Amino acid sequence: MAIEIPESLRKLAEDTIKSVFDKNFPAPDLKPLHDWFEDDGWDEVVMSTQGGCVDLKNLAEDHFHDESVREALDSDDEEITDHMRLSFARAFIDEQVEEARDSINPVELKVPSLPSVYLDCFIRDQGQGGWTVEWGPVFQNIQELFESYRRILVMDSNDVSDEEILRLWTKD
Repeated sequence: MAIEIPESLRKLAEDTIKSVFDKNFPAPDLKPLHDWFEDDGWDEVVMSTQGGCVDLKNLAEDHFHDESVREALDSDDEEITDHMRLSFARAFIDEQVEEARDSINPVELKVPSLPSVYLDCFIRDQGQGGWTVEWGPVFQNIQELFESYRRILVMDSNDVSDEEILRLWTKD
């Protein structure tokens, strides 16, 4: 869903789109556009949420340990296998994603007679500190935007290979 950009920002939006498709076209300063989305265009940002996400490396550092599996099994002397590690990690990732308050928001930027592009907007929950909005680059499509987060932020345990989970795992 694309929002109607105000006339005062239309040229900036057009230049932004042109710069994504023509690498010789200079990329404009997006701050006025970001500011507008964080105020009048905030509904569009919120509606573009693709679901919660978690930082895979932080999650792994804190929870991908054999001891975590033993605690989940309520067993101190269980021999932990790779199959057990993978099952635990996938269930834990999906549980954390379901409860996640951080989100990736590909905000569609569209003006008449030009193709859409997507502004990368990451919203991070700061607990009692509220929310922070982090703007990234502009992408030709949503798939490119999600690919930029690959191996950093995860929205589903199926997005992570067995090899990646085991590489991040701390074994006894």
